[in-house]
Amino acid sequence: MNPCARCATANPPGSKFCAGCGSALPKNEQCASCGAESPEGSKFCKGCGKPVGIPVPPRVQGGAAPTASTAGTRYQPQSQNLQQVKGMLAAGAGLYAIGIFLMYSELSSIQQMYGAYAGLVADSGTQWFLIILDLACAGLNLYALTQINRGETKLAKTMLIVMIVLGAIFLLRGFSGPILYSVLNAALLAAGVWGWRLLARDVAGPV
Repeated sequence: MNPCARCATANPPGSKFCAGCGSALPKNEQCASCGAESPEGSKFCKGCGKPVGIPVPPRVQGGAAPTASTAGTRYQPQSQNLQQVKGMLAAGAGLYAIGIFLMYSELSSIQQMYGAYAGLVADSGTQWFLIILDLACAGLNLYALTQINRGETKLAKTMLIVMIVLGAIFLLRGFSGPILYSVLNAALLAAGVWGWRLLARDVAGPV
């Protein structure tokens, strides 16, 4: 029965208005766990004692039901910091690619201009080493992105340090060269530093 709070008249279940005084009766809320109905505003079910409206998570086969802490650690969305770290790694891969294009274009121009004597004009061995180095770093940056998606940040930290070190070294060496190389290396250094700071700020734990 559904008693009226105003006149105490007992009303049949499901009644919307009191048969004694016509007052609106409180709506019953159905428990998501056991299906029992409790008066509107109830925090706990009068049938099973569980919170009203909050279903009990299903039990995992062969183990206990996942709690809010355990279920959230695996499927917790990535933080905003980690998303920005991924952006810095992607930017680093793009800067490496631009560096490869510029160095290869320079080597090609020298080769076309001087032919067999190109090696006397430019240290082609060093240039090719830098091209291979940039290519490897770009690939590792992209691989670090996939590792972040899996919750691993160790490789991301390493590649950010590599970006900082290479950017600083080549920036210092490139002051006497074309300004484009200086801008490129300065951007690589800045992206590495910014990504490292974001990663350091991020809360440790599963992603």
